[in-house]
Order: sequence, then structure tokens, then C-alpha cells
Amino acid sequence: MKTVITIFALVFMSSLAQGQEYDFNAKTKGSYFANGSASIFSTTNKVGDDSSNSFSIDFMPRAGYFISDNLAVGLGLVVSSNKETRDDLFGEQEITTTGFGITPLARYYFENNLFAEAAIGIGFTKTSFGGDTLPGLESDMKSNSFGFRIGAGYAFFLGDHIAVEPSINYSWEDINPEDAPSDYKQSLSSIFLNIGITGFF
Repeated sequence: MKTVITIFALVFMSSLAQGQEYDFNAKTKGSYFANGSASIFSTTNKVGDDSSNSFSIDFMPRAGYFISDNLAVGLGLVVSSNKETRDDLFGEQEITTTGFGITPLARYYFENNLFAEAAIGIGFTKTSFGGDTLPGLESDMKSNSFGFRIGAGYAFFLGDHIAVEPSINYSWEDINPEDAPSDYKQSLSSIFLNIGITGFF
């Protein structure tokens, strides 16, 4: 019995020693990354006697695989929800919008931990209008969108496997509501700062 325990202890200590000697490189071919960021907004807007309150949540998880050193390809998701309550001359009205998007992406890390990312994607949104005082205005509107995003940032590594990654981004979307006239055109462009936490494994 003592011999079995001794052998087990030696194997365990040997595996620990090998683990300590292992040097993980986060940005080499064959590695993976997973990134996530979330935004929560609560806004109150008052203009004279009219007011509105809105609450929104945006969640953006992403994951990728390094096909070569420093270069990864992956897929991102965008999930959003917004609820706005308006109280104006016409009474109280609620506007609820939910959205979902899929974005294939490519990311390249430079040797100084700067990185660049590009993504294209499609998205879908549903907006519901309704109110207790104006039931005749209750309706739903569905839209689909196509767009792209480019960005650049810096990876602050907290260890071999975790990095905090602030980035500045530009995005553009072409938005197409269902049943809209053929000549209807709507686009949305924005510049925004994002801070994500990325795990490498």
C-alpha cells in the first residue's frame, strides 16, 4: 500500500513540475480566444412637460481560433434589448425593441499587443409599439440589417490567459424594415469605445 501511495505521489509531483515548466503563448497557431462585453443603460429624457425613460442591455460574446500566429478568425453574437416609456401630450406609450445579430470576424495581434479587428454581419430587430391610452397605435415592426465594423485596440495582459482589451470602433449598418417602400433608405453609422475581457486557451 505504501508503494502505491509513493508511486502516486511521485506521478502527481512530476505532473506539477511539468505544468510549472509549461509556457503558454496566447497568440500562437492552434490557440483559442473568447471575449465578452456587456453594456447597460438607464436614461431619462425630459423636454418641457414631456418625458421618457429607457432601459437597454447589449451583450456581445465572441470566440475565435488562431489559424496562424497572431491571426484569429471567429464568430460574434450581438443580443440587445431596449424598453422605452414615453409620457407626452398623447398619453403614455411603451416602445420595446429586441435585436439579434451574427458577425463573422478576423483579428490580428501585433507584437506590441496592439490588435486590429474587422467584422461583417447580419442582424434582426423587432420593435413593438403600444400604450394604454392609445390602443389604436399598437403595432409591431420588424427589420433586418447588414453592416460591418472595424476597430483597433490594445491587449493589457493580466497573466498568460487573461487580457483587458479597450478598443475604438467604427460601425455602419444598412437597415431595411419589412413592408417598407422600395425607395426607403436607412443607415446607421457610429464611432464607439468598447472594453472587453478576453480569455486565451
